[in-house]
Amino acid sequence: MNEYIISLDAGKYAVKAMGRSSEGLTCDIRKVDIKSKIYELKNGYIDAEGKSYKVIFNGDELIVGEQGETKSYETSKTLFIHKVCAYTAITEFLDPDTKDNKINMVLECPISVLKIEKAKQEYKDFIKGNGVIEISVNDKNYSFEISNVMIKAEGSGIVYLSPHLFKNKKIGVVDFGGLNFTFSLYTNGICMSPSSDHFVEEFGAIKLTNYVADDLTGYKRGNIVKFDAAERALDIGYLSNFGQIDKGSQEIIENSKKRFFDEACDEINRHGFRIEELDGLVFIGGTTQKLIETITNKIPNSFIAADPQWSTVEGLYKVAYKKYIS
Repeated sequence: MNEYIISLDAGKYAVKAMGRSSEGLTCDIRKVDIKSKIYELKNGYIDAEGKSYKVIFNGDELIVGEQGETKSYETSKTLFIHKVCAYTAITEFLDPDTKDNKINMVLECPISVLKIEKAKQEYKDFIKGNGVIEISVNDKNYSFEISNVMIKAEGSGIVYLSPHLFKNKKIGVVDFGGLNFTFSLYTNGICMSPSSDHFVEEFGAIKLTNYVADDLTGYKRGNIVKFDAAERALDIGYLSNFGQIDKGSQEIIENSKKRFFDEACDEINRHGFRIEELDGLVFIGGTTQKLIETITNKIPNSFIAADPQWSTVEGLYKVAYKKYIS
């Protein structure tokens, strides 16, 4: 029997996983990042290229990853797209054509789901599956069973990754994701009331990108800047003009970021958490990377994780190691 420990975040933009064989060494730890998008090959055959995978699962032939077209815009993570992307990520830790592969997992759970016991169990069972899972990835066959699943709250990984930040302090954790942003209040590293010290809003990278698209459209005097173009402009910090930096667009994008972040702070205050009264705010999540200067300019006692898009999975890997190995 081959056992593996894995931490996993089945996010709206990407599935992130971190793990290794239970008999491996620290140097064997791998990180896997797969875009949460799928394309059904019944709509027309294409070859998997770049960071994409040809996947056959439950009779469906798919492309998973960058070349996918279908995304999820729902808060729920009990959709087929989340399962197939998660299982594709798991195969990255395994050898093909092997049997008796057992997965011990720590799984990040959305806060909105975590608050409802029935929904939490449904999500756990959905990812765990029922017995041995068979999947073909890039024409190689994989077989595994998810033996154990521990659920941890969305964004909680930073508490285990950097516990010194929370010792004897009242700290808010802000997790900017693809669709949502979540806020969690920790007192001395503990969420004292899971029902009242968490909240989630649909206010993530999609909202930020829409702000950028709207503001750049105004800057271009009504010439529509589409979502994909705005997404790229947000990533690189400007619009291109015949291969040159459009300097005027840089200021527009910075103002869009400020508008987005100011509204996020207003949401925190609206939920009854006074930012100025906290000992600090910790920022994680992939969208945080795009907001570093905006955050530090507004919040003097902010802490931004060194690699914000990986902080949750890295922290939950520490939990997985402690539970399943040490």
